[in-house]
Amino acid sequence: MSAVERATRVDRDWTDALASSTSVVHLGGESLGVQALLARGRAGWHAHAACRFPALRGIGDIDMLSLLLAAIVDRRTALLCAADAAAPAACDGVIGGAIEIRDDRARIAEQHPLYPDGLAVLSSGTLGTPKIIWHDPHDLLATAALAMQRLDLRAHDRVLVTVPLHHMYGLGAALIPALLAGAQVHLLPKANLLSFNEALRTAAPTWVYSTPHLLRTLVQRKHAPISENCSLVLAGDGIPAPLHAQAQVVFQRVFDLYGSSELGVIAISAANQPQTLHPLDGVRVFPAEAGVEQTRLVVRHPHAATHIAHADGLIAVPPAWDTRDIALFHDDGSFAIQGRADLSLNRAGKLLVLADLERAMMGWPGVELAVAIALDEDTTAGKAIAAVVQASSSALTVDTLKQHAANTLPAFARPDRYVLAAELPRLGSGKPDRNTITKDYRHG
Repeated sequence: MSAVERATRVDRDWTDALASSTSVVHLGGESLGVQALLARGRAGWHAHAACRFPALRGIGDIDMLSLLLAAIVDRRTALLCAADAAAPAACDGVIGGAIEIRDDRARIAEQHPLYPDGLAVLSSGTLGTPKIIWHDPHDLLATAALAMQRLDLRAHDRVLVTVPLHHMYGLGAALIPALLAGAQVHLLPKANLLSFNEALRTAAPTWVYSTPHLLRTLVQRKHAPISENCSLVLAGDGIPAPLHAQAQVVFQRVFDLYGSSELGVIAISAANQPQTLHPLDGVRVFPAEAGVEQTRLVVRHPHAATHIAHADGLIAVPPAWDTRDIALFHDDGSFAIQGRADLSLNRAGKLLVLADLERAMMGWPGVELAVAIALDEDTTAGKAIAAVVQASSSALTVDTLKQHAANTLPAFARPDRYVLAAELPRLGSGKPDRNTITKDYRHG
């Protein structure tokens, strides 16, 4: 494809393509085409016309999905958040479950007169307080189209989405690309192993979107391909090499996807090459420090979010976005994510990325989940580290963990303390709740 053709496809307004999609969506025992969903959504918005900036809490049924699609196509301002999330003060209504229309809408509008138009998402708050992030629907659709083209989604595909739709992964990387392609879409916004297995059997998908947490429970019980033509799109933190290898046995083609709430999809790997993420067309990635092979990743994305609300006000998303992720840059323009810069430590003069340590530990027998945290104490190597481990086997002991560390980790990377936990807390996205884990285990 020429540079001119690429620019044309990037700049195209995909709203009409979404509105005229021939996709049928299957959710919660109901099946509706996109046009029927839009008609239902528009009728629903008519009933909520008094709300200037409502929260759509949990996209878990056809009615909520129809409101979401109508908001995107008709450019309505709304916020997406989890079903159990507290709607921010800026929202003048809450739709989902019991509908709540706030009585002080005039005061809310007066206090937040500069809040922008567009579809907003509430970040999961993995490393801090959740943020409200606004996306222009034009840009949201453009990024989704780039993801659709990169994965080569087609109208004959059957796409199974097992991730929540109030996150940019489920919405912008999975649902909308599938709809733009005209594919059949099966949604499991609250997937568990039972429903996942049932959907694989009944929907016979050609594409599956999942996270490491849900995938791990599946591949531990499957040791053969589920079909001759089913690919997996995988995104999330801490994907150890053994899990990736198991996923390739079950799905044969595994595509790793990297993105963020602020930018949407940034890069997608080639099949079964997790360490070679290739930026989408028009997306530029570069190191925060010139000439350094491994440093923070900075991204220029043509369809990034427009604004972010912080505690001290509203800011525009800068043209060059520092992801705060540490990346290893390759000569061919691809890159690999090593972990978060703010979750990295200097130990014995070497950089230890905690995500690297966690991936290594989750490759050990009997380890279901591992979270490494910095402790409020120092050692001769530097800041002390604790490994909080959720076991998949009752035979796992602290002594076993120490032995694995001695056998597989360099001395500077070995944790100073190990804790076995029955079950680690998680966020609604399925990621470990690092803030709670740190608070609970930092002091002992």
